[in-house]
Amino acid sequence: MASADLHVHSKASKRPSEWFLQKVGAKESYTGIDALYSMAKSMGMDFVTVTDHNTIEGALELVEKYPDDTFISVETTTYFPENNCKIHILIFDITKDQFERIEAVRHDIYQLRDLIRDNDMACSVAHGFYSINRRLTVEILEKLMLLFDVFESLNGARNRYYNETWQGILQSLTPEKIRDLTATYKILPMSADPWIKGFTGGSDDHAGLFLGQTATRTDGILSKAGFIRRIKDKKTLSTGRCNDYKSFAFSIYKIFCDYSSDARKNAPNGILSVLNHVVFEDRQSRLKKWVTLRKIKKGKEIKDKIILRFFEDVYNWSHHQGLSMEAKFDNIYQSMGLLLDEFFKMLLDSFVKDFSKGDIGKLFGNLMSSLPAFFISIPFFSSLSHLSRDRELMIAMKKEYTANRTPSPEKVLWFTDTLDDLNDISITLDRFRAESLKRNLNLTFVTCIENKEEDRPETAGVLYLPWIYAVTPEFYPAVTLNFPSLLASMEMIHECRPERIIVSTPGPVGILGMTMGNLMGVECTAVYHTDFTVLADGIFKDADLSGLIRFFINRFYSFSTRIKVPTQEQIRILEDQGYDLQKMSLFKPGMAITPLITCPVRKKRALKDRGIQGGTLLLWTGRIHSEGNIDFLLDVYHEALKTVPELTLILCGDGPEMDFYRNKYRSDERLHFLGRVDPRELFLFYEISDVLILPDTGDHSGWRILEAQSRGLPALVAHGGEGRERIEDGKTGYVLNLSDKAAWIKKIEELHQLKTERPNEFAMMRAACWNRVREKYSWDGALDDLAGEFFSKPLQKAEYTDEPFKGVA
Repeated sequence: MASADLHVHSKASKRPSEWFLQKVGAKESYTGIDALYSMAKSMGMDFVTVTDHNTIEGALELVEKYPDDTFISVETTTYFPENNCKIHILIFDITKDQFERIEAVRHDIYQLRDLIRDNDMACSVAHGFYSINRRLTVEILEKLMLLFDVFESLNGARNRYYNETWQGILQSLTPEKIRDLTATYKILPMSADPWIKGFTGGSDDHAGLFLGQTATRTDGILSKAGFIRRIKDKKTLSTGRCNDYKSFAFSIYKIFCDYSSDARKNAPNGILSVLNHVVFEDRQSRLKKWVTLRKIKKGKEIKDKIILRFFEDVYNWSHHQGLSMEAKFDNIYQSMGLLLDEFFKMLLDSFVKDFSKGDIGKLFGNLMSSLPAFFISIPFFSSLSHLSRDRELMIAMKKEYTANRTPSPEKVLWFTDTLDDLNDISITLDRFRAESLKRNLNLTFVTCIENKEEDRPETAGVLYLPWIYAVTPEFYPAVTLNFPSLLASMEMIHECRPERIIVSTPGPVGILGMTMGNLMGVECTAVYHTDFTVLADGIFKDADLSGLIRFFINRFYSFSTRIKVPTQEQIRILEDQGYDLQKMSLFKPGMAITPLITCPVRKKRALKDRGIQGGTLLLWTGRIHSEGNIDFLLDVYHEALKTVPELTLILCGDGPEMDFYRNKYRSDERLHFLGRVDPRELFLFYEISDVLILPDTGDHSGWRILEAQSRGLPALVAHGGEGRERIEDGKTGYVLNLSDKAAWIKKIEELHQLKTERPNEFAMMRAACWNRVREKYSWDGALDDLAGEFFSKPLQKAEYTDEPFKGVA
């Protein structure tokens, strides 16, 4: 078996593509020729070459020093003249004269290909799936398939998914497909059998970390000429490792450390010095001195304590012998994650305490202290984005070319800042979670809660991100914002390999989900649940602050691919605020439909067990707080009670003002504050109640209304609330204005009379509620709309029945 790493860079490569290195003025590589050759041979390479960008300076030095098993190569940059798309071609075993001729024509890929073919040069298209200057298209990739016969199918600097996808596409080619492409593009293929491709592999190493760990191999013990001949004959294969975003980032760190040493003739300072000594140079002795020195100089500032903890954490694992480079990367990544978390917590704590006191100076000082930690984490984010570039292009090519065209369920992550609260959003999400589990869909909810490891049970279908901080605003205690660990969460999300992301609400977890979706090139659907600017108007009474919140929310949703909105009215409002109408569509709730049952015996028994009087039952559900128009509801009830003495009001739900209202009305025998109710018991209340009454206008998904109507419960809803689009006015309930309290009282009286005097008509109204939900809100349709087309099952039509109670499901 003969092998060579056919994509390697030396210090002769001088123009980095990575933004981080460009900004500091670093070269692309600082690997010397002697070190390069030594590393390649230590990794078992039979032949060694250098493929610097558009130069053979390093290759000439290599061949001069080690002539027996080396050859001159180059990674040349060429362009498609029709759209200036940049492509890199690896060309092997060339002479100085050939290099000069390559340089003369490389501006045009068609001329370059003809030169390579006419002179029988060995070549390979480097990372053909990577869009170097963002101009790669399906058409360009198809032209490459005609122009060249050998491709780099394993590039060690790229991620494995792209490498394997690209090789699978190339292996799927057929004579018929090549004929079609030739007829389309009028390009003469490279050979007589262009549907058969050859493959090479290379580490694409710039930092001297992974050289020789990805390689090109072929059978037999061969000479240099024989090895090159195998490449031309398409008789080689690729093997070895690939990068993930962490190893790619550490390559950038290594180059930066080399740049610092080269430019300043000394080692880098600060956190980078830890990386350089512990990870790259394997020198832990100096780290122990740093820890000791910092303990002696122990500062009183929070930042000093944070950095000391970082050094101690690194020291605790770094002195262990025999750690592989990958193990060091994992350990230092965790240490850097803890460092970043501590500075982030310091900032959040300063914002909560210092900003509220008006101490902007201290807040600014803490921000400046945190900047180095945030700056040092930039390569992780840029690396993730870099490795995920052109995802949509690869997916399109995969669907077009791979043999297996049966779509498989996509991995979907749904990010939410609230999952177990008693509000419409949490209830909606929990229903989606339960239904996706029933269908065995590849859907996982991502959230963050405090003390998950200590006292929270595992929930199926939920990924809990590690928690670092929580904020409960004094002005809105109903909401607690939980902040996840940044780098640790980033790793967990990346390991899930999501193919689609859904984001609910623009809180910390939602922002993280949106950010990860954009970095990974994954389609991101945002669900617009709540108009936070309306809440801000009501809480702060400050137009400037509300405008700032509106700007932030608008920017957040602008990063999504699609926006799902609860109602048409809200779509109209958002369009007026500048949202892209083409992105917005209706959010489709789902509802499980079971036979509609009414049983007087069951109702009587359920009420008796709970100490609730009979008569006409009004039901309210939700969160008891001032924004819910609870006072309006209670006024309407008490006025209606004067004409309908057998009227009972049941309130299911908890909230910050629960104790206040319960104490205020504790003497009302027909008014019941039940607190938080188990979902199964809530469905029982839907079945035994007569009217759902919801006067609140807060933004919600209308889930309570749909659940109630799925059990045949007519609803009275406020004109300003989103529930008005969940009912058919006059058929399954009524939409009423909050300014007309008398209208609410009148409708309660009318529904009471309908129930008591014309029970058949009331039963038909209940059946209309049930049928409307069945026809418009199936679970299969809701899941397909949000998470992709998995499958849909037709629902059988059911009728209103008087079957006896058979137990709660």
